[in-house]
Amino acid sequence: MRKASPQGIGVRIAAALVLAVLLACAVIRPCAAQAKLSEPAVTAQTVAGTTITVEYSRPQARGRDPVFGKVVTWGDHWTPGANWATTINVDHDVRVNGAPLPKGKYALWAVVQRDQWTVELRRHWHKFHVPPPTDSSDVQLRLTVRPDSGPQTEILTFDFPAVGPTATTLRFRWGTVVVPLEITVTR
Repeated sequence: MRKASPQGIGVRIAAALVLAVLLACAVIRPCAAQAKLSEPAVTAQTVAGTTITVEYSRPQARGRDPVFGKVVTWGDHWTPGANWATTINVDHDVRVNGAPLPKGKYALWAVVQRDQWTVELRRHWHKFHVPPPTDSSDVQLRLTVRPDSGPQTEILTFDFPAVGPTATTLRFRWGTVVVPLEITVTR
């Protein structure tokens, strides 16, 4: 009887493992990429030569109603999105709701209340969504914003519904809550 070479044994073991995985996938469930519960998204708008880019993950309400007060509890310090902190990048200086914001990339956080939100743009932008930030010296811009209401939105969404020659509205929507931020190009 001839002895199998170590290479031959390794090839047979690898083939057996591949076959086992393929059979497991076929029996248990089809092998396919799994969708995330909060898919990543990017939205951008250029106004007067200035590009504003928002990167975020899009959680779904999945029947949880109301979203605010239940999924996101009142008083929470929360990044509007999921997974990593939502970021806003501006490639030139702008004004947000009249307040100056230097060009750069920022993490977007908010303290969520029924009648008003405290919106923060923070310099340390690469941060996981929990725990919330605690270093107040990291805040580049803090605004008080009154939320509005609108039609039910199943998936958290940022968009630019109004664009003018030197200004745009960045709008956040989830559930029935709508939070607009007015962005004006200053150059």
